[in-house]
Amino acid sequence: MSAAAGAHPNGDWNLTDEGVGRAMAEQKLVERVFERCHSMICAACQSSSVPPEFLGALTANESGANDHAARFEPAVYRHLVAVVSGGEPAYGSIKAEVLLAKLGRVLHPKADDFHAYFLTPAFGSNHAEALAALPDEGLRELATSWGYTQIMGYHMVERHGEVRDLLEPAFHFRVALELLAEFAAAHQLDLTGEFAEMFCCWNTGQPYGKTYDPMYVEHGLSRMTIYKRLLMASEPKPEENQT
Repeated sequence: MSAAAGAHPNGDWNLTDEGVGRAMAEQKLVERVFERCHSMICAACQSSSVPPEFLGALTANESGANDHAARFEPAVYRHLVAVVSGGEPAYGSIKAEVLLAKLGRVLHPKADDFHAYFLTPAFGSNHAEALAALPDEGLRELATSWGYTQIMGYHMVERHGEVRDLLEPAFHFRVALELLAEFAAAHQLDLTGEFAEMFCCWNTGQPYGKTYDPMYVEHGLSRMTIYKRLLMASEPKPEENQT
């Protein structure tokens, strides 16, 4: 057998067949995000310092480009019900349960501390009346993560729009960039370079928190690299000088 016949698809003799398969799956995942979302991601990033490859990799991490992805968080729902009843002003030590949503892949649940970062005593006291006015379906929508980057519905309590507007791509990516900017301001992060910290914030609420998936940040960074390559390959090349 010739060397060429025995080589792996990417020419790396050190990769196992399993490693090659994983690399091909990663490439396919990011390509799907690029094909489905890139035009919308680029449009959104024009008004932000967040680079498109970060938002693309975040989408790959969270939904695999499924715009109708939704994951109900039972623990968050219980907390919101408790706020309405006056029994619980803050998220406290409630642990999020794992409710697997099959989308061809599993949606990433937020780490335990993420909701505590947002569902503070101030949130409960400021919004108890508005939450009490919602039907049970409304509370369930607030306790669900939605769309391309899996934004929790309760983020819409203080924003213009409805929870299900998060399923509209342009609106969704705008809110995602707002949340990233808020994380950057709260933790003095550079949106143009501190990508590991930004991925960590998205999953834990803190730049150095413990992610639910230990590989979450590493996957995000590697998917950024793939997305960047796709972006560069898609850019029109300058015409060669005519001689």
